[in-house]
Amino acid sequence: MNVAVILAAGNSNRFKDTTPKQFQKFGDQMIVEYSINTFLNHSEIDEVLLLVPNQYVDLIKQKIKGCKIFVGGQTRQESSYIALENCPKETQNILIHDAARPFIDNEIISNCIKELKNNTAVCPALPCTDTIAKVRDSNIQQILNRNELYRLQTPQAFNFLILSECHKKIDKDVTDDISVIQEYGYDTKIILGSEKNMKITYKKDFEIIKALL
Repeated sequence: MNVAVILAAGNSNRFKDTTPKQFQKFGDQMIVEYSINTFLNHSEIDEVLLLVPNQYVDLIKQKIKGCKIFVGGQTRQESSYIALENCPKETQNILIHDAARPFIDNEIISNCIKELKNNTAVCPALPCTDTIAKVRDSNIQQILNRNELYRLQTPQAFNFLILSECHKKIDKDVTDDISVIQEYGYDTKIILGSEKNMKITYKKDFEIIKALL
């Protein structure tokens, strides 16, 4: 059983608006609805879980059908754990996606599921093309080898049981689920992501999305 989790419980501090970016309208839908519909209509996804802030639960339950809706945590890590605890016991694979990436496509989802047959974790990514520098106090400390650097995207996909066990054991704060399993020595397979699968962080990103589409 393949379960998709869409994390939409963040407060979007950097977006600087009273309405979080995932609930902003883009075209005729909220941002979060685009990825929900993609996962719901994918032939290999059996169930979709949506994590939202407590104050948006009633509104989202009225507007969005076809997925299970839960109140998310204060952090991404807490929301992922809540999702894991509410997955069906038959779950084999879990794909965890950021609601702020509205244009995830079927090919990436299918490739994640395919690669999970032989890997514990899978993550779409794009290679860095710019020169990347490590900086301290506005001074360049080191030029990093861009051939070894990738921009990670979501969904991050996992063997459900392994991710669940790692979440239960970890006793530190991390920024994503890849970091959780890396704490226990598991590797992550990189697959090719997409420029359209960009994350909306600032209001100007809406214009970039329009141009990409």
